[in-house]
Amino acid sequence: MSYGLVMFGCVVSNEAFEHWCENCGKREILTPGEAFQAGWDFPPRMGVWGVISPRTCGDCGIETTLWWALQSDELTMDDPMSWPENRRQSLAWFLNEAEQHQRR
Repeated sequence: MSYGLVMFGCVVSNEAFEHWCENCGKREILTPGEAFQAGWDFPPRMGVWGVISPRTCGDCGIETTLWWALQSDELTMDDPMSWPENRRQSLAWFLNEAEQHQRR
């Protein structure tokens, strides 16, 4: 495993991993640096693992993300099971991603 980027006092792996866009569904295997350069909103360069925030590719905006829906009161955390399927899938990803990336 190669390391190189230091963020918030922690060494972040420079290893490639799957990035996914919650808007258009695009999936790419990129390093954190490649993703950042391509405009992805994705941890560790943009946001934090395990926290609801936009997960978008460089072609999509944030206004159709789960984060936006919660911030604009389109959805509330009162009953996530009533959310549309794609929003529940995004939430499940967020809740599991921190553990997935700790094992790397």
